[in-house]
Amino acid sequence: MLQYPSREELIRELKQGYDYVGIAFIMATFHIMEEMVDLIRKHSPGTEIILGSYGTVLADEVLKQYGDHICREEGVAFMRRLLGEPKIQMPYTHPTVINPMKIFGKKVSQSGMVFAGLGCANGCDFCCTSHYFKRRHIRLLSSGKDIYNAVRRYHEIDPEMSIMIMDEDFLLNKRRAMEFRDCVVKEGKALSVFCFASVRALSRYTVTEIMEMGIDGMWIGYEGTRSGYDKQNGRPVAEVFTEFRDHGISILASMIVGFPYQNREIIQEELNGLLSLKPAFSQFLIYGPVPGTPYFKHVKENNLFHEYVEETPKEYYRKATGFFSVVKHKEMTAAEIESIQRNCFDEDFRRLGPSIYRVVETWLNGYLKWKDSHNPIMRKKAQYFAKRLRRSYSAFLPGKLFGPTREVRGKIRDLQKRVHRELGKPALAQNLEAIGAIGTSVWSGLALKMNLFQHPRLVRKDHRMPGRDPITPRNALITPDPSL
Repeated sequence: MLQYPSREELIRELKQGYDYVGIAFIMATFHIMEEMVDLIRKHSPGTEIILGSYGTVLADEVLKQYGDHICREEGVAFMRRLLGEPKIQMPYTHPTVINPMKIFGKKVSQSGMVFAGLGCANGCDFCCTSHYFKRRHIRLLSSGKDIYNAVRRYHEIDPEMSIMIMDEDFLLNKRRAMEFRDCVVKEGKALSVFCFASVRALSRYTVTEIMEMGIDGMWIGYEGTRSGYDKQNGRPVAEVFTEFRDHGISILASMIVGFPYQNREIIQEELNGLLSLKPAFSQFLIYGPVPGTPYFKHVKENNLFHEYVEETPKEYYRKATGFFSVVKHKEMTAAEIESIQRNCFDEDFRRLGPSIYRVVETWLNGYLKWKDSHNPIMRKKAQYFAKRLRRSYSAFLPGKLFGPTREVRGKIRDLQKRVHRELGKPALAQNLEAIGAIGTSVWSGLALKMNLFQHPRLVRKDHRMPGRDPITPRNALITPDPSL
């Protein structure tokens, strides 16, 4: 398996002789997939090409010239059928997929990915994930115990590893989630879990139940106050955000720009409302149509695409990122919508400051809320928060120097004082590390602005290939290189 190969790395691998090569792509990387297909046919003409992932929402008429096989389903079952292998037995043996987290270029933690389910039953009209799987939720790990067993495998590698549960609305199945919670409580170990959840689903739990599961990070679709999606029914969103933040749960809130009901004033009103809730992270994406979704059908039937979409569809594919407006709006031009989106990101940063300090403040809230709890596992969670807070000491100095506004820099100074008051002053080593963080933060900012060293290095993994022979045909799964 190759992730992000360069041309040279891909060609070198292809020359070893494969029966099949699979390319996972999305619409925005269609042009990369297209070039990779040319390279495969040139350097390994006997290889059959498999196209997969969400780029396959495109029609057969578009894709048939590029692939010998097209996977539009859960990929493991598809590949086993294609290769004549037995049907997978459930629950499956979970792989270990670990992602590092870096701040200012320094690795500070790592997350283990738990693949619990695919698809989503909520069926929001813009959601590729939901409609790709026909509004079905496919439980890869059917029980809470199965999910917890996957977590335990990661903790055998690193007892402090954070966990990300990949499931579009993990808390929607309450029986499974509560079984997972029961396993956590029985084991008596405080976890750190990030998951995806809707207001409708999380409204069925107390904040204590959610935190007993170890969940201290959550992606919630704020979307828009008048968007009317069923997943937003439940407790008032302001109540949810405030309670969760006060108890130590960091929220990533996703807002959509460019709904038909919106204009500049309404977007600003919704932005003000979201920022008043102080999410730890914010995402702002433009309302866009993806083939297979109801919104795409509506746009197509009502001739709402900008003219170039029909004339140059490949340009439309490249713009299917959430950062371009491709649909006509009755009140705003595409340029205006894209400008408003940029302003949302700028306002979020200017008013709330860097997310790292928003997370630290949430950890402090959690520590103060749970440190004297009668619940044993929540006292352990408070100590987990305390440990993370002490690790954050060296990050305060860059924030105090480089925060976007005087007000934000003042808030970071006040936050530092509060943390030190509760957990003690930094040691000499941490003060030295803080000075070093100034240099690494300056370098990180420069590298981002000049696009230096931003491309990920090749990650190459072998699976089920004992006694590797370079001339033996094998099967490869390739993720496109954004620089191709």
